[in-house]
Amino acid sequence: MGKMIYNKFFDKEIYTKVNEDNKYLLEDFLLELKQNKKSEGTIYQYKRDIMGVLCYIYKKLDNKNILNLTKRDFRNYSLYLTSECNLSSARHNRLLSSMRSLLTFAENEEEYEYNNNLAKKVKGLPQESVREIFFLTDAQILKLKDELLERKEYQKATLLMLAYDSAARKAELAMVNKASFLNSERNNTNKVRGKRGKIFSLLYFSGTKECVSLWLDQRGKDNIDGLWVMGKNERKRVANKENLYGWIVSLRKILLEIEGKTIDFNVHTLRHSALENYSNGTHYVCRELNIDGFPVEKLRLLANHKDISTTQSYLKDKSLDELEEMFNINLK
Repeated sequence: MGKMIYNKFFDKEIYTKVNEDNKYLLEDFLLELKQNKKSEGTIYQYKRDIMGVLCYIYKKLDNKNILNLTKRDFRNYSLYLTSECNLSSARHNRLLSSMRSLLTFAENEEEYEYNNNLAKKVKGLPQESVREIFFLTDAQILKLKDELLERKEYQKATLLMLAYDSAARKAELAMVNKASFLNSERNNTNKVRGKRGKIFSLLYFSGTKECVSLWLDQRGKDNIDGLWVMGKNERKRVANKENLYGWIVSLRKILLEIEGKTIDFNVHTLRHSALENYSNGTHYVCRELNIDGFPVEKLRLLANHKDISTTQSYLKDKSLDELEEMFNINLK
């Protein structure tokens, strides 16, 4: 997968030329967020979003003061996000929301003498329909693992199984260090940072242990702490979360060879699949423990969800199955 979408309009060199008044307003806004005890992650997201806006203003709008932009300017920015950057509705709306928040702050500060936030008049895009959620069976995942081991693609096999064991997000997986696996008695990684700044370890079991032992032996010695690497020898470097995403997506071709059908799965699919298979007892860990599955309130802990309803939303909707059983009919 390529660089993050920000890079289509954020550029460090260009940012050095951005209108100083615009940069001052952004820094003032970020200080306000800090004072209001917003999380570091939230502040960083606002900063990156708005820096991209300011680079756009430099490139497309003669580096105007953002407080002097017209409704047409804001509408053109909206079109730029969708037509040139190909952003989803959700990302487009978030970027507009960040800009509106900046200008609302300016409205509320007497220093800026600003009282006409025209960005509010540019409507967001309607939400796109929710993408279909795919679930992989335990058998499919283990077949993939075995095929990767056969091909000696041990790093990808480790990623597959760690994602399946831990039900982790890709950003969390990217933070894992190799030292977490040097003790064979251990079943948890180093601490990672999840959503909303939550700190926790990822759990892993025999499937991951099998693969990571082979991976670390194949990788050999180096001075990189992270578990995931790109390149070889002197070109070896830490792999990031986008590299991990690409590796998982590349496994679709292998599963197509095995199953004879295309399944558009990704890292998040493995999170859904892990929780579903832990729930229904088909996960290989359930077989090793000789249990029929875990209740959703326990899975909430594994998923590091604040609310049990969020965990429930990750599982399959079984209402059709229940109706079929009630009336002895086929609704699929």
